[in-house]
Amino acid sequence: MKVVFSKRAYIALLSETASKLTVETGGIFLGQKRGDIWYIIETIDPGPNSVFQVAYFEYDQQYVSHLANKIAKLYETSLKLIGLWHRHPGSLSVFSSTDDITNKKYAMLRSDGAISALVNIDPYFRLTMYYVPPNINYTKISYEVNDNFIPSEFLKINDTKFLENILAGKSDKQSET
Repeated sequence: MKVVFSKRAYIALLSETASKLTVETGGIFLGQKRGDIWYIIETIDPGPNSVFQVAYFEYDQQYVSHLANKIAKLYETSLKLIGLWHRHPGSLSVFSSTDDITNKKYAMLRSDGAISALVNIDPYFRLTMYYVPPNINYTKISYEVNDNFIPSEFLKINDTKFLENILAGKSDKQSET
């Protein structure tokens, strides 16, 4: 089992981390799973009304849900919520009991669980990825950043004609005739 980040998703994670160097932050992963590989296509930031503290973080759930739904529809193969990430202070690279509750909630949304990541800056950036089954028996998994290892259909953006037809009230089948 492993994770493959798109370059865009990985840069978004780095950017969010860099914007909050003194507090915890995080985000969610949108993508697809095929076989035992989790493909992260987009990383959504936590939102403007999130709680950012030195040793605590809470997502702006309304914002994250809204933006995730919009971003997912941009792709021909609609992206799914496959996991989440957040930053821990110092070198703590294990989940807290609060994290366990959040991870279990996300893992139970999918029959095959979810992925979760911890970011540390101690003093250098470190990302630790985990597979999270519904029973939250965590397994560390490797990751890489490489658009070339992502199935091309996961990266395809909807074309403008498809979206214009939706706006015109035409279904997929009507737009093909």
